[in-house]
Amino acid sequence: MLRDQLNRRQPIDNVSRNLLRLLTSTCGYKEVRLMTVQKLEMWLQNPKLTRPAQDLLMSVCMNCNTHGSEDMDVISHLIKIRLKPKVLLNHYMLCVRELLNAHKDNLGTTIKFVIFNELSNARNPNNMQILYTVLQHSSELAPKFLAMVFQDLLTNKDDYLRASRALLREIIKQTKHEINFQAFCLGLMQERKEPQYLDMEFKERFVVHITDVLAVSMMLGITAQVKEAGVAWDKGEKRNLEVLRSFQNQIAAIQRDAVWWLHTVVPSISKLAPKDYVHCLHKVLFTEQPETYYKWDNWPPESDRNFFLRLCSEVPILEDTLMRILVIGLSRELPLGPADAMELADHLVKRAAAVQADDVEVLKVERIQLIDAVLNLCTYHHPENIQLPPGYQPPNLAISTLYWKAWPLLLVVAAFNPENIGLAAWEEYPTLKMLMEMVMTNNYSYPPCTLTDEETRTEMINRELQISQREKQEILAFEGHLAAASTKQTITESSSLLLSQLTSLDPQGPPRRPPPHVLDQVKGLNQSLRLGHLLCRSRSPDFLLNIIQRQASSQSMPWLADLVQSSEGSLDVLPVQCLCEFLLHDAADDAATASGEEEDEGESREQKAKKRQRQQKQRQLLGRLQDLLLGPKADEQTTCEVLDYFLRRLGSSQVASRVLAMKGLSLVLSEGSLRDGEEREHPMEEDSGDADLLQGYQWLLRDLPRLPLFDSVRSTTALALQQAIHMETDPQTISAYLVYLSQHTPVEEQGQHSDLALDVARLVVERSTIMSHLFSKLSSSAASDAVLSALLSIFSRYVRRMRQSKEGEEVYSWSESQDQVFLRWSSGETATMHILVVHAMVILLTLGPPRAGDGEFQALLDIWFPEKKPLPTAFLVDTSEEALLLPDWLKLRMIRSEVPRLVDAALQDLEPQQLLLFVQSFGIPVSSMSKLLQYLDQAVAHDPQTLEQNIMDKNYMAHLVEVQHERGASGGQTFHSLLTASLPPRRDSAEAPKPKSSPEQPPGQGRARSGTQIRVLGPEDDLAGLFLQIFPLSPDPRWQSSGPRPAALALQQALGRELARVLQGDPEVPGITVRFLQAMATLLSSPHGGALVLSMHRSHFLACPLMRQLYQYQRCVPQDTGFSSLFLKVLMQMLQWLDSPAVEDGPLKAQLKLFATQYSARRRISDVRSGLLHLAEALTFRQDLEVVSSAVRAVIATLRSGEKCSVEPELLSKVLRGLIEVRSPHLEELLTALCSATTEAASPFPASKPIVVVSSLLLQEEEPPAPGKQGTDGGSLEAVQLGPSSGLLVDWLEMLDPEMVSSCPDLQQRLLFSRRKGKGPASAQVLSFRPYLLALFTHQSSWSTLHRCIRVLLGKSREQRFDPSASLDFLWACIHVPRIWQGRDQRTPQKRREELVLRVQAPELISLVELILAEAETRSQDGDAAACSLIQARLPLLLSCCRGDDEGVKRVSEHLTGCIQQRGDSVLGRRCQDLLLQLYLQQPELRVPVPEVLLHSEAATGSSICKLDGLIHRVITLLADTSDSRSSENRGADANMACRKLAVAHPILLLRHLPMVAALLHGRTHLNFQEFRQQNHLTFFLHVLGLLELLQPLVFRGEHQRALWDCLRSFVRLLLNYRKSSRHLAAFISKFVQFIHKYITCNAPVAVSFLQKHAEPLHDLSFDNSDLAMLKSLLAGLSLPSRASRADRGLEEEGEDESAAGSLPLLSVSLFTPLTTAEMAPYMKRLSRGQTVEDLLEVLSDIDEMSRRRPEILNFFSTSLQRLMSSAEESCRNLAFSLALRSIQNSPSIAADFLPTFMYCLGSRDFEVVQTALRNLPEYTLLCQEHAAVLLHRAFLVGMYGQMDPSAQISEALRILHMEAVM
Repeated sequence: MLRDQLNRRQPIDNVSRNLLRLLTSTCGYKEVRLMTVQKLEMWLQNPKLTRPAQDLLMSVCMNCNTHGSEDMDVISHLIKIRLKPKVLLNHYMLCVRELLNAHKDNLGTTIKFVIFNELSNARNPNNMQILYTVLQHSSELAPKFLAMVFQDLLTNKDDYLRASRALLREIIKQTKHEINFQAFCLGLMQERKEPQYLDMEFKERFVVHITDVLAVSMMLGITAQVKEAGVAWDKGEKRNLEVLRSFQNQIAAIQRDAVWWLHTVVPSISKLAPKDYVHCLHKVLFTEQPETYYKWDNWPPESDRNFFLRLCSEVPILEDTLMRILVIGLSRELPLGPADAMELADHLVKRAAAVQADDVEVLKVERIQLIDAVLNLCTYHHPENIQLPPGYQPPNLAISTLYWKAWPLLLVVAAFNPENIGLAAWEEYPTLKMLMEMVMTNNYSYPPCTLTDEETRTEMINRELQISQREKQEILAFEGHLAAASTKQTITESSSLLLSQLTSLDPQGPPRRPPPHVLDQVKGLNQSLRLGHLLCRSRSPDFLLNIIQRQASSQSMPWLADLVQSSEGSLDVLPVQCLCEFLLHDAADDAATASGEEEDEGESREQKAKKRQRQQKQRQLLGRLQDLLLGPKADEQTTCEVLDYFLRRLGSSQVASRVLAMKGLSLVLSEGSLRDGEEREHPMEEDSGDADLLQGYQWLLRDLPRLPLFDSVRSTTALALQQAIHMETDPQTISAYLVYLSQHTPVEEQGQHSDLALDVARLVVERSTIMSHLFSKLSSSAASDAVLSALLSIFSRYVRRMRQSKEGEEVYSWSESQDQVFLRWSSGETATMHILVVHAMVILLTLGPPRAGDGEFQALLDIWFPEKKPLPTAFLVDTSEEALLLPDWLKLRMIRSEVPRLVDAALQDLEPQQLLLFVQSFGIPVSSMSKLLQYLDQAVAHDPQTLEQNIMDKNYMAHLVEVQHERGASGGQTFHSLLTASLPPRRDSAEAPKPKSSPEQPPGQGRARSGTQIRVLGPEDDLAGLFLQIFPLSPDPRWQSSGPRPAALALQQALGRELARVLQGDPEVPGITVRFLQAMATLLSSPHGGALVLSMHRSHFLACPLMRQLYQYQRCVPQDTGFSSLFLKVLMQMLQWLDSPAVEDGPLKAQLKLFATQYSARRRISDVRSGLLHLAEALTFRQDLEVVSSAVRAVIATLRSGEKCSVEPELLSKVLRGLIEVRSPHLEELLTALCSATTEAASPFPASKPIVVVSSLLLQEEEPPAPGKQGTDGGSLEAVQLGPSSGLLVDWLEMLDPEMVSSCPDLQQRLLFSRRKGKGPASAQVLSFRPYLLALFTHQSSWSTLHRCIRVLLGKSREQRFDPSASLDFLWACIHVPRIWQGRDQRTPQKRREELVLRVQAPELISLVELILAEAETRSQDGDAAACSLIQARLPLLLSCCRGDDEGVKRVSEHLTGCIQQRGDSVLGRRCQDLLLQLYLQQPELRVPVPEVLLHSEAATGSSICKLDGLIHRVITLLADTSDSRSSENRGADANMACRKLAVAHPILLLRHLPMVAALLHGRTHLNFQEFRQQNHLTFFLHVLGLLELLQPLVFRGEHQRALWDCLRSFVRLLLNYRKSSRHLAAFISKFVQFIHKYITCNAPVAVSFLQKHAEPLHDLSFDNSDLAMLKSLLAGLSLPSRASRADRGLEEEGEDESAAGSLPLLSVSLFTPLTTAEMAPYMKRLSRGQTVEDLLEVLSDIDEMSRRRPEILNFFSTSLQRLMSSAEESCRNLAFSLALRSIQNSPSIAADFLPTFMYCLGSRDFEVVQTALRNLPEYTLLCQEHAAVLLHRAFLVGMYGQMDPSAQISEALRILHMEAVM
């Protein structure tokens, strides 16, 4: 009806309103909507129908909710409606909004139709209005759909880019920029999956055009407000900054999304050409050429281009943008290379940093990984097609240009992100830290200026040089490998290409020296971007404070001044410590320039202006610091920081630092007090004394206590000053500190008070120089008076407090208890304090009372030295012993003081020796000396004998008393009379007493003058006593006695007279000289000889004349040889004592050396022997080298003059050894002369041959650490350390006897082969030159000599003293000596057979074995492993001697077996076992069966090598192979047979591989049971269990326990995992339980321990499978403990384990009783009686069935089977062969029993019997390997002479034998 109405031809005016209303009501029908919309425009234009038409339009829009094809047509028609009146247009927009609400998909459709309409020829003028409405309605989704439309446009075949740009500009313009640009751009970058996009033809063009639209979109975001704000910003005005910042953040976000798009989306759209990809990346980041942005349509206009481009480029960079650019550079798939990525990132970072402002984060980075990403871009990767040598690890290298571009980039990032990137750089990247310090200090030198220690700077430079050198070598080596793999060119430093382009990549290593251009770049960056300011401004972390504290007080920091200078009033930003450091720096500069102010008068105006500016800054800074301390905002933290910074430096070890700290404190604290000085003077009147005295320290004494927050810094100040008084050297400063400490130290707590007292006490006691300067009488002043008062105040308060403390109160820590004393006064009061505090108070009391007032002084004096009361007693706290309160040094101080009470206290209870010591001290006042002398008088009256014993020199003491009397002292008369009374009897009668009237005369001079009558010596005088009187053994060091000189003069006179008579020719002399020399010799030989020589050394002025006279006498009587030799002996003994390092050189030593030299040169050598005797004597006494040299030269001259040399070798050896010990340079010359003389002269003594001498000397060589020992030959001298001289002797030996053993065979053989005597490792060490001698011997001796030596070493009469190592080395060298192989082919054939070089007889072979064992025995103390390795090393020698002679090996084996049985478990027995085992491992085929002794010895070590290891490994691998093929199964069966044969024949070899078998069992039981069986894993497990059964009982030994348990654990896992399939595992379980029973029988404790550890799974298995009777019986028979209580019991409880296993043998009997002959008798009868084939087959079938379950029964039928194997009946014969092979497989040891039968079958005339035997030949050969040769030979003969071809069977047998199936 409606369709008819609408299709009816009628005028427009005739349409009724009711029809429109009807249509309005029925718009729910899509057909109605479609019909209506086509006529809606003309109804709306009709004024009569306007209202209902508007309602109809609204109804149509509201009902478009299906988004079907009809509704899309409706929307298409709605978009085309053109309305001009504003009322209609507004209603139309309302309807559009309702249309958008009607269905979610209407939005995209509407936008699409609007845009397409706009681009069509019939465009609707309302399009932009509609778009504006849409964008307002859906501000988030609309831009996305708009972007999709633009994407659709750009996919068109035609190029729509110019149209799109124009359309986009128009849209933005018409919609008044009210569009979400970021959402629109993100929409443009979304990946589309529609077919038109996937099959797009111009994908590359699409990507480039999208990029262009993105760039246009970003520039379109520049609104008028943004433009205005940008212009204002350029002018320096800050207007509408929010708009500008919003725009910048918008661009940064779009760029982030664009880089994401290029990274992830674009590669999936199309693989762009590298040029296009890089162009797109640069374009979105506004780093492309300007013309690329406007070349399409010349927009932006020329006037705005540069401005727009700059606005879009000067924006922040987001972290994600930067990271993605780096990742793109690292990606190999994307076209942007690392260098381009680095360049781009560097440009973006610096561009963003240049935009920095306080209200925008231009470079915010959170991820520390950025550092690694940047550094990874620098990495150098060598070409992938180049193969480097295997094992070579190329160094980590970076491309230099990129590496040094990365660090400035990271520096900028770190400056803008100090809290994360900056902190990571500071802590982990030293190079980056160095650059940060450079920009902070504005100093760009290397090493950085923050390194102040010269040593550290030098070390850094040296380290840089080392790193550079190593880097150069690594790069050259690396490039060499690259060239070797490509161009084959040799790389040098000059030809290297990489050296200049690469550097080491070790970013966390030591800081490297930046190239100069990099430093310039960093400097420029710092100036433009203010990086240093940003880093200094960071407070968390505080880099600036770190530098200041590290560089504190070490040198000036001018950069700090520049930093504060450039802070532009923002002092609040800098840390307090920085301000303090700047203040100190300025103070230091002022002090430095104050001295040169006169020269600065001519400075320029500019310099003066700078100085004024600086002074103003300093005032500003000082005001800031004073405000922090004194201002209203002063707080506790800042006060503490400021003062702590200065106070810490007061205790510095550098004077300059302390002075600066005091200057800074005075500036900061004193300035405020100048403001109202008058008002502040009055309160200080009571302290005016201190103030006047210490005027320069008012900051400390007056201003510091006035601080508002003084209480908060009081304790830290006191602590700093307590430390400073120990470092300060200025007395004035210390005085001020002490005054302050006495007034302001907080002593509320006892610990603080004790610390103060102890610190001040240390100053008083230990710094005596400072104390003497403070309180010297010459410099006595009011200041020292004030200091003394302060000290007395400190200590008096402390003592009062300590005496008031309770007795049990802790006042010290136990670590200090050894220095604490417990004091008790007679009044009952007690105190505990440090002993130094007590001493300090006593020292202060000795200074006397201060002039200001002595109240505290008197109080202290009364406490420590009470009148008419005993002194306080002291006890050590830690031991409770009574302590010495007043030591002697302190008593001396008390005696020297002016306080009488102290003097009296010091003199109480003094011992006589103390009184004598004090009397002799200096500086004692007259009054104190008088008291001392009175006490001495009392001591004389009380105990004169003790006093007299303590007086060393009475003459000196008497003189001292007289001097004190002259000073004015009284008393001491009794003491003086004691001294003078005993003086005359002790004086010599010939000596006049010294007159008292001339005390001023020097004592020595007086005695010399007074001795006018000299005593005459007679024959009866005791010359030894006289000698001791002249040279006393222990003289008083302080005062020379008066005795020596007269006695010396008397002796000199007597000797002189006798010498004169000898010169005159008088034959009769008294003999005093001879007696004197004899007395000297006797005394020097006594125990006091050393002390006597030292006394002569001290009194050289007396000793030298006496020795000169003795020497003159000896020269006058050369014929008296007795006197001469005795004189020489005395000379040597004295020189021996004087040559000690502890004795300094002196005149006596020089004189004696001269005498010895002249004596030796003068003495005539009558013959060589006497010369050598003299030389030996000189060497015995260790004479001076010059004396020895002269004697050697004399002997050499005599030898060269033709003198015959007939000297016994002992003397020659002694001389040569002595020369070696003193390292004489004439040794070689003497040796040459001796050998030449002896060689030329026909000596009658054959023993005097030089060969004997040289060989004997070499035999005596001693190892340096060892003590001297007897030589190896009986009559030789003691051992000697030859050192370098051994080489000389060896050369002479080689020259004298080139064959080494031809001259003196016995001696020289001992030299070559003798064993060193002694115990321990030293005895095993060889002589150092022996290897060289052995080499000479081997190479230079004739064949006969070598043969003779070999026979001696290996002969029956071989001496045990031969060194086995040397002997074996010689034998090995004999085999390999090159002369044997001369004339042979140099290229050895691969398959050559080794020849038997050293042919030895059987006894000699045994001797060789003994040598090997002896060598191993000597090394046994180093452990069995060392001995075993030695045997392994010698084994090739033994085998080479047995080459081709199996009998020899057998004889060696028999000998070793006998030794083992004889020696048992001794060391030698174990070595025999080791050698036999090594022989067995090398040639196992010769020892079948295995020797019984090896089965009982320890197993073969893993380090040993066996020739069968490879074969066994291959066989086991085959056994474990589970390939699913027939050939694999066959190989597995063959491998099983081979392993079983090995287990029987060579169990030791197979057990070496048990860990491998255990490992191969792993990783199989995880499969389900079906797969487990099908893949033959169960078969493998059965095979392994069978092998373990054959290896019993060896497998149960301790060394195999770990591998065995591993196997058993695998078996338990198998039973657990497949316990539901126990029916298929019955055979395995039966074998397993039998094996466990056998294990328990052989090794019960270990087996039970294993079962206990796995009891729980076994119980579970038994519970799940009730039919497993055997397992249940095992668990029942095993009395296992409860699982809860004893699950973890170890192996230690062996007793209980054994009892637990007690029932097991019974159980095993009941379960596994072996079959008996009786049980098998019926079958055996049937076999023997069986006549027909059927009967035999039936019996064999029964036996076959039984043997499948229990193959051991076949042993009963072996005889019958052997008979049937040659049967004519094929079925019986085949079954008999099968059963025979099964029997042998079960027990391979019986294989040889079947050999005769098998050989018979092979030789049978029955063709079929031979065929059957050949068919079974491979298997039987494998099981009977020891007879394989015989079997294969017989088979070969069958082929030769028979009518059949056995080659296939022989090949198969050989293949199985060698397991070549593996290959």
